[in-house]
Amino acid sequence: MRTFSSAAAAAACACAASAAAWADGGPVLGPVVVTATRQAERAAETLGSLEVIDRAEIERAGHSSLVELLSARAGIQVTTNGGAGSTAKVFIRGAESGHTLLLVDGMRVGSATRGDAALEVIPLEAVERIEILRGAASALYGSDAIGGVIQIFTRKGEPGVQPALRVGFGSDATRALSASLSGGAERLRYSLVAGHERTAGINAKPGSRAGSDPDRDGFRNDYQSASMSLGLREQDEVGISLLRADAQNDYDAGKAFDSYLDKRTESATAHLRNQLGAGWTSTLRLGYSTERAFTRSSATSSSEFGTVQRLLSWQHDVALAGGSLLAAYEHLEQEVDTSTAYVEDKRIVNSALLGWGGQFGRHHLQVNARHDDNSQFGGRTTGSVAYGYQFLPEWRVQGSIGSAFKAPTFNDLYYPRSCTSSGCNTGNPDLKPEEALNRELGVVWESGHYSARATYFNNRIRNLIEWALLPGVKPRTRMAGNVSDARLEGLELGATAAWGGYRVRASVDFLDARDADTDERLARRANHAASLAVERELGSWILGAELVTQGGRYDVVPNTAADRMGGYGLLNAYVHYVPARDWRIEARFNNLLDKEYELVRGYATPGATAFVAVRYAPR
Repeated sequence: MRTFSSAAAAAACACAASAAAWADGGPVLGPVVVTATRQAERAAETLGSLEVIDRAEIERAGHSSLVELLSARAGIQVTTNGGAGSTAKVFIRGAESGHTLLLVDGMRVGSATRGDAALEVIPLEAVERIEILRGAASALYGSDAIGGVIQIFTRKGEPGVQPALRVGFGSDATRALSASLSGGAERLRYSLVAGHERTAGINAKPGSRAGSDPDRDGFRNDYQSASMSLGLREQDEVGISLLRADAQNDYDAGKAFDSYLDKRTESATAHLRNQLGAGWTSTLRLGYSTERAFTRSSATSSSEFGTVQRLLSWQHDVALAGGSLLAAYEHLEQEVDTSTAYVEDKRIVNSALLGWGGQFGRHHLQVNARHDDNSQFGGRTTGSVAYGYQFLPEWRVQGSIGSAFKAPTFNDLYYPRSCTSSGCNTGNPDLKPEEALNRELGVVWESGHYSARATYFNNRIRNLIEWALLPGVKPRTRMAGNVSDARLEGLELGATAAWGGYRVRASVDFLDARDADTDERLARRANHAASLAVERELGSWILGAELVTQGGRYDVVPNTAADRMGGYGLLNAYVHYVPARDWRIEARFNNLLDKEYELVRGYATPGATAFVAVRYAPR
């Protein structure tokens, strides 16, 4: 690790030095974010590693999916089991996919049996912005936030009336249709979005053995979102937001049958925000989410897994002692509904959290603590401390340390013993939560429309849950257990710039993600990845190109030469044209060089594709 740390420090200094040559212009306040501290603050002032993707960027680039959009962001690697709509996994800083918490308008979304969320069904047309927080965040959000948090904010209304219609067609018989209506008057805001996506897809497993289904594996998604907010007094507000996606993707199950997976994700929140006094705001939130998956693998075999989550939270934000105090209580209920009976199908988590953040001259400080009382395994307390020092107007050095955990899934704990010809599987009710301690050290440079950031991180995860064979047990039996530890160490380098009609975003990631006991590299994590996006605005035209690269990976642990997947580089391009005031043409071209590559051993990925859409949005 000494060699890695030395190289990381040298790269960080090089990135910072090159950034100084870009200095131009005065400070830019930037967007207001909430995910980094659960309180509104300027993105440039956060002490965490946070990235924001706004609505304008999503529309300009014409991305076809959330997974595709995330794959080109710093610190994130993704895998998919085939083409559009296939099961996707997101690894933030090398952590497991279940170590990333997904929030939609503040509400937890995901499966309590599988342990992660179906990001592949979230429609970008319903998204206002995305905030990506990299690093341990259980002191703010509780279980699951070991690697980071992805928060989706659905579309919101603006004053006036803004209808829009979008129609698109592309490769692999892809088509998309969406309509939206948003607006507002005085203190009322509203937004409605509905759409449909469909593609014939690709053959997900072209190398499958004889007797399998060799046709294309398609995907379709029907979605709706809605939001409304009403200001009651000068600072008070009541609001609701809804998101629903009903999707189906075909897959190859090694049988001559059109196997498919139905996925449905729903999220709903209602909030009441009140100004209780000078500098004191109270926010009461009720949330509800469901995620259901129905699998039909053959004419005679099917299964269904569903999760329902209900949330009540009451948060208070108080201006105090030169900063802002956070005090909150949360009550979360998680309930599973499956085609196979579990011994336990419900758990309750009661949580209390405190936080304080402020600035004193050149000093920035953020402190958070949270206690979660889980009805399955008892209490868990996590905390974090972050400090930043603004040693020059454009330069800040910052560091943090934080603990995190992930509760075992219902599958891990209570999966009923089931046997096939290859052996048996069973859950383990004696499991302990996975635990992590994350440390970061970074330097940030910002001047006008230019910024650069270098962050070194070191995350140690204990009691990782894996399904392993029980020694000496007949028949062969796999059971979940706290059987390993992991060490995740890396360096993130990122920079953005905007000048003279150009926008540039670049990132380079170095990652060493290993099993701490065997020193094997964790499955499907590359040691290095990089991305470069360049965009040019010319009157009515926006022209953009993206380069996304990733190093070699191993498909499984233990690592063998036969399971190694080579690195790859993908070149994408997009064009955005405004022929008239109310019309826009959006075109995107992915994998222009028709690169063949794998994200999961044995599963295909799309070749060169094109998608063109026309958007009508009268102003």
